[in-house]
Amino acid sequence: MEFKRAILTGILLWVLIFFEVSVLMFGFGVQNINSNILHYALLLVLILISTWVYFRGRKVKKGLGEGFFLGLSYVVVGVILDSIITVPLFVKNYVSFFVSWGMLIGFIETILVTIIVGALKK
Repeated sequence: MEFKRAILTGILLWVLIFFEVSVLMFGFGVQNINSNILHYALLLVLILISTWVYFRGRKVKKGLGEGFFLGLSYVVVGVILDSIITVPLFVKNYVSFFVSWGMLIGFIETILVTIIVGALKK
């Protein structure tokens, strides 16, 4: 696994999700992002974009296992950035933010999509 590349594309994914959620909340007035199906459809596209950027490299291994570890690294990078930026600045409550079905669904979607893309790239 290319750790630097995984971290950088994980940061890219987090930034894309941050903008997507901001547009949905402030641009379209969506109140509860975690229960909005549009968010998870857009999340799928954003995960595909960042995963495509990761697997685009020539030295990057491809396969199911690589996709799984890439998904895990995306989740870890997202949790770290949310812990440092999102929760202190916007939410103020770590438990209500991280212990929600919406976050769990997003984590599972991230890992499943990266596994599928990794397997297809093989």
